[in-house]
Amino acid sequence: MMAGEPMNDPGADGADIVLQQARAWARRLAVGRPTAADAEALRRWCAQSATHAQMWRRASAEWREMGEVLQTVRQRIPAAQVARPVSPSRRWFVGAAVATAAGVVGMVNPPLGLWPSWSEMGADYRTAVGEQLSVALNAHIQLLLNTQTSLSVRRADPLRVELIAGEAEIRNDGQAPLEIQAGSGRIQLAAGCVEIRHLDNEETRVLCTEGQAELYHADGILTLEASESASYGTGHTSAAVRNTGAAPSDWRQGYIVFNDTPLVDAVAEINRYRSGRVILMNDRLARQRISGRFAINDTDQAIDLIRQLYAVHVRRVANVVMLG
Repeated sequence: MMAGEPMNDPGADGADIVLQQARAWARRLAVGRPTAADAEALRRWCAQSATHAQMWRRASAEWREMGEVLQTVRQRIPAAQVARPVSPSRRWFVGAAVATAAGVVGMVNPPLGLWPSWSEMGADYRTAVGEQLSVALNAHIQLLLNTQTSLSVRRADPLRVELIAGEAEIRNDGQAPLEIQAGSGRIQLAAGCVEIRHLDNEETRVLCTEGQAELYHADGILTLEASESASYGTGHTSAAVRNTGAAPSDWRQGYIVFNDTPLVDAVAEINRYRSGRVILMNDRLARQRISGRFAINDTDQAIDLIRQLYAVHVRRVANVVMLG
């Protein structure tokens, strides 16, 4: 069949593929330097079927709306507060729209966190949005990476793991020494299990669930026994805090749990588990609170509860959800 010759409608099964092709066209024309030949090629592509023409209209409308959304977000959220990692291959047109304005700076601190930073792209192991990954470094050391987590391994003596960003459980059966770097702290785990959370704009948190771990920081050395946790940032370390029991964190069980959590913090956590972005559009709503237990694979439950509790308007543009 010639490139410009009409074809049979692809039907429902092929509609998603056609939509992805349409979005690729939208990105190419928006961020590149389209020529007359590009325009003619697009005309031939749209002429292949009614579905092709329909999906092009949808993709171009999404692109226009996304530009409006990003302009609003840039006005409301400082760039330093919005970095969160997401796989670029999965959500192309959001990242491309931002990249047009952000350029090289956006690769260091990605706007809205819609793709990994340079340091995360160099990780040995990295999980996508909503993904969890189990890794056996050897017969004695096991890793479990939560969503949007980047981790590097230096196979030296002792073995060293660096948690670049995200959240991970690290287990050592005691047969070999292990050192863990996370932010400004270093944890030695001779035998036992720790959970570490290291996110942008947050203190790093360490929970020892089994055995014993030693936390080394510029502020001093802290020993954590089973069921004890500590947090630290640049220049300070909290004292060890005893937790009730050493049950796995909620993410280990497939849930996000909020207990009278400010919506601004709850939405930041929801965004770690869903593709795209949830955005609070006004400060009044950001100050409200939420409690509940939500499945990681169905974060729309939390969005629905926010809508019901506070009678907010929900607007969806592709994979971006605006609450206001």
